[in-house]
Amino acid sequence: MLVVSYADFFANPAQYKEKAETFGIKILPKKKEKKISRRLQKKLDALHAVIGILPADIDENKIKEERLARQ
Repeated sequence: MLVVSYADFFANPAQYKEKAETFGIKILPKKKEKKISRRLQKKLDALHAVIGILPADIDENKIKEERLARQ
């Protein structure tokens, strides 16, 4: 399977159509994006809102051990 980006295809569509006719290649239409339900979109928005709040260099194992030691 040969995959070409749409930006590249639309920059020179005649070239690709000519090659498709010569080699018998199909040019497929762009897939439609699936719609996301409101419920799922709300969850995704909440997830994106919390990304980056905690620093990446946190050692969660150390924190868990400290909490267990306190109990």
